[in-house]
Amino acid sequence: MGQTLEALHRLQAVELQLAEIRQGRESKQRRVDNHKRHVVQAESQLSEHRALAIQRQIKQDALQLDVTAREQTIDKHRQALNKAKTNKEYAAVLEAMNTEKADNAKLEGEVLQMMEEAQTLQEKIEQLEKDRTEATERMTQAQTVLDDFDKRTRAQRKQLEGERSVCSADVDPSILSSFTRVAERHDGEAMVSVFKLHPKREDYACSGCNMKLTLDLVNTLKTRDEVQICTNCARILYFEQSAKQRSRA
Repeated sequence: MGQTLEALHRLQAVELQLAEIRQGRESKQRRVDNHKRHVVQAESQLSEHRALAIQRQIKQDALQLDVTAREQTIDKHRQALNKAKTNKEYAAVLEAMNTEKADNAKLEGEVLQMMEEAQTLQEKIEQLEKDRTEATERMTQAQTVLDDFDKRTRAQRKQLEGERSVCSADVDPSILSSFTRVAERHDGEAMVSVFKLHPKREDYACSGCNMKLTLDLVNTLKTRDEVQICTNCARILYFEQSAKQRSRA
């Protein structure tokens, strides 16, 4: 492995560690965001049900006032019955009173139904309040986990970012730009080794995507210190050094 590929290999070792930290943080951030959505949803539903409860209470109060007014009218009819002077007058007042009673009974039934609905609605509101509290607690716990992760990895991230700067200094800017794009696409794995498909044939493939490589590309990797890209997955290719080669390096 030439000097350029060696430098990129060192850089990738750093990038893979940074990617692992980044992935760990992203998973925890997603959990926080998910719980936040649940909190917002619970608060929205709670607000809607509270508004509905207020509207129902206003309507119920209006019906109750109507019932009270009709009861007062019925009392007046009773008094009028006692003062009726003729059978005709008595019958007319009685009919009016009975009509008022029937209408009032209907209103009382509506009020009773609304009271039952209000009770059901209140129970729903209490459940939504409980759901919101639990969602808020889960969100807080998830945020605490994320904050603790940031604290634990802060020093490591800083050290790795410093190492990345040092390693990047040994790489040509144009090559570094290509490396960075591929690393971002493949979670830090910008480089993959080449492997032999058959022990007795000169057939090689990319270990990242298993795509067979051309002999021209393989020969270039063997003889030159140049960056070669897999045409399928766009990763940078290299030959893994043997133990004997590494001991000589």
